[in-house]
Amino acid sequence: EGIRFLKRGDWSPAQREWIGAFFFREVMPVITPIGLDPSHPFPRVLNKSLNFAVELEGRDVFGRSSGAAIVQAPRVLPRVIRLPRELGDSEYC
Repeated sequence: EGIRFLKRGDWSPAQREWIGAFFFREVMPVITPIGLDPSHPFPRVLNKSLNFAVELEGRDVFGRSSGAAIVQAPRVLPRVIRLPRELGDSEYC
């Protein structure tokens, strides 16, 4: 059907720039990472929601290693994002 899922390693510089701009414009404002550490139990995750476990680098504002977090994918975001036609090598990338 002409649908192509691009791997990160296959992105062209123009695709990488578009995807980065899309993330900062559309995704980053609506995500809220929930930090995991020994003093906070595992957070409640909504049933049938898409969540990501992420590994964090660096330290928090108190100088502690952050370690890990859970990020719930907001339902307002699409699960698949189509690149503009001029950036892809097929109709649906």
